[in-house]
Amino acid sequence: MKIDIRAEVVKEKSFDPHFQVRVSYDDGTVKFRNELVSVSRKPPRVNVEYSETINKYIDKIDIKQVELEIMKAIVENLLSSSGKRL
Repeated sequence: MKIDIRAEVVKEKSFDPHFQVRVSYDDGTVKFRNELVSVSRKPPRVNVEYSETINKYIDKIDIKQVELEIMKAIVENLLSSSGKRL
């Protein structure tokens, strides 16, 4: 089965470099919806703090793919907000 991962920045709670991201995941075995993840984007690292639900399944899910979706949502948010300032 295909893994369905969705990540969306919570705009009213997110200000660069600190973001709140709502994450949903379904791989047919593990499923969670709208879990909040805190992301701090400070060089040289990005720190991700997962909810208790995600931490419970962290060994059973494709966490790298989850992180890619989270970062994609953050980059899209940054690009869309930078376009508004022009």
